[in-house]
Amino acid sequence: MPGLKANQFLAWAATMALGASLAAGQQPAGPFTAEQADAGRAAYQANCASCHMPDLRGSNEAPAVAGSNFMNAWRNHATSELFNRIRNTMPAGNPGSLDDPTSAAIVAYILQANGAAAGAQPLTPTTAAPIGEATRGEAVAAPPQAPATQQTSPRRAAAAPAGLTVTGEVPNYVPVTDPMLRHPDPSDWLIVRGNYQAWNHSPLTQITKDNVRDLRLAWVWAMHEGGANEPTPLVHNGIIYLANTDNIVQALDARTGELIWENHVRPAGRQGGGTGATRNLAIYQDKIFLATTDARLAALDARTGKTVW
Repeated sequence: MPGLKANQFLAWAATMALGASLAAGQQPAGPFTAEQADAGRAAYQANCASCHMPDLRGSNEAPAVAGSNFMNAWRNHATSELFNRIRNTMPAGNPGSLDDPTSAAIVAYILQANGAAAGAQPLTPTTAAPIGEATRGEAVAAPPQAPATQQTSPRRAAAAPAGLTVTGEVPNYVPVTDPMLRHPDPSDWLIVRGNYQAWNHSPLTQITKDNVRDLRLAWVWAMHEGGANEPTPLVHNGIIYLANTDNIVQALDARTGELIWENHVRPAGRQGGGTGATRNLAIYQDKIFLATTDARLAALDARTGKTVW
């Protein structure tokens, strides 16, 4: 075209080709091959599925790598960034142990699981394709379950049974008394709305309009997905007690985000006819109370998470 330099023409041609493909209802080819994605599937099941789950939906501190949550986090990033994250930090128990081809193959599989179509060129560590343009952001059908012989997380099995799945003990636990509930410590959050008056307001004064701009992210915790969830975390002496879907209760160190204990009060799977939401918890004396989605009341030891009744 007159007036266009070579690089401008190539950019224009690529844009027109993409537009034509979209207009025809076709998914543009992704920056990886089908063979690479197939190899990535096997590598993912062997190295990633024990934490991020065989269907890529994530579990607790291991975030989802398919679907809307993944796309919200990675849509505006390049494939090379995802490669570097996997290559340098995964798997969690042995970071940096995956070589370049394996890491690239896992990226290819994740892209495919989010709707990207395979292309003719393999993905490399330097491929910098925008993830949001290559995918539709919707996970395809769940891949086959990982082989029964795959290694699992040392702290939590891939398919966790009912009961304690992570064991630990809250240090220096102080029982919650009636006076503490009537006049809560400002640093605690012992009742769903803060106090019996339901003020929903913290009396803490460290954060002001003058210093709020200086707040920085300290840690992130990915909650269990797969159902309705409407909890309010409780806080006591620096420990966060958190209710998840599927009647899972966790105790976290509020300073570090470290998981102290986790109890699957019921086996995994939707309960309550698929409509019941996991609500908030209650704390009293040395117990955490959970109203389960099948209308039972469970009491857990606040120190260890063990089921009391």
